[in-house]
Amino acid sequence: MPSTTQAQESAHKAAVSAAEGARQTAQAAAKASYSGLASGWAVYDAAIRAADATYCRALMASFAANGLGTGPSRTLHELIGQDT
Repeated sequence: MPSTTQAQESAHKAAVSAAEGARQTAQAAAKASYSGLASGWAVYDAAIRAADATYCRALMASFAANGLGTGPSRTLHELIGQDT
């Protein structure tokens, strides 16, 4: 793990918190709009995956901006089939 400053770690924690809040808001919106019918599952699933991918990208950006490495690129790859 690279050496980081307190400011870098604080900035990263703030970015992670904001990203998690945005993800939870997006997931709540997807759940609220899901009808519970099989026909709506694909739309719901896509919305959840998009929220998770946006979250991973935000984490990766924060990792890079704060000198903490690359972040969860493998998780992003598993979600959407690519690393960026």
